[in-house]
Amino acid sequence: MTKVLVIGATGKQGGAVTDLLLEHGHEVVAYVRSPESPVATALAARGAQLAGGTLADAEALGRAASGVDAVFGLSVPFGDGGKQEEIAQGRLIVDTAARADAHLVYSSVRGADRIVDSNIDHADSKQVVETYLRGQDVRATVLGPVYFIENVLNLGFSRLGDGVLANPLSPGKKLDQVTVLDIAGMAVHAIEHPDQLVGKRIDLASDSVTGEEAARILSEVTGREIPYRQMPIAQVRQWAGDEIADMFQRFEENTDFVDVAALRAQYPAVAWHSYAEWARTVDWDRLLNS
Repeated sequence: MTKVLVIGATGKQGGAVTDLLLEHGHEVVAYVRSPESPVATALAARGAQLAGGTLADAEALGRAASGVDAVFGLSVPFGDGGKQEEIAQGRLIVDTAARADAHLVYSSVRGADRIVDSNIDHADSKQVVETYLRGQDVRATVLGPVYFIENVLNLGFSRLGDGVLANPLSPGKKLDQVTVLDIAGMAVHAIEHPDQLVGKRIDLASDSVTGEEAARILSEVTGREIPYRQMPIAQVRQWAGDEIADMFQRFEENTDFVDVAALRAQYPAVAWHSYAEWARTVDWDRLLNS
């Protein structure tokens, strides 16, 4: 059994990692902002040890990491402090793992090992963190997730609640996507096999589908006719800001896709999900009728 500190254990990625670690019988220290929250107390009821604190509290994070074998962590974009706040968070995670002499599994973003200014802050900040990580004496595995499949569950953006699937990309444009279930699968695999994964950096994608394909899959799984509608990028810029609009513009122009088949072949122990397999894990009746 491995003792693992999970940073952000009540978030999407951290929550999925915590769930899988507990399922595998590992000891989990769940680092959470609000230990009294219902999600945190539910984790405690399942056997997780709660540790309260933020990613700005070096002392609290250090206490939480005391005696652990591994740390799963990620920095949080879109905070009030912007890019510099996320960089500070990432550096603190690295420093904490180094001081604890723990195996760090850091969730970054695809391509953040490249030193190329993308002018997209939440990607560029992770480039800075990864550069810092490479200069430290820490055993680490870096994961580079692509666009989250779970973003479609944001009904205000995807408009699934209105009976359509909306996205800024052209209907036939493929988009690499990853589910947090597969991020968790790869993270736990790395934690359980540090001899194989320390020093590795792995870009993660679960599937690559077009908007039309995603709409067809969701129609089949939900039993509802869900057409695809391309959202004007100007509308995205107005609703979500320049950073998100610019991100989707890069996706529209992208020709460099993750080799999903090769990734699955290299790590067959991970229970990978296609878009359709992921869709079948969602309670769509509850989501769309709530």
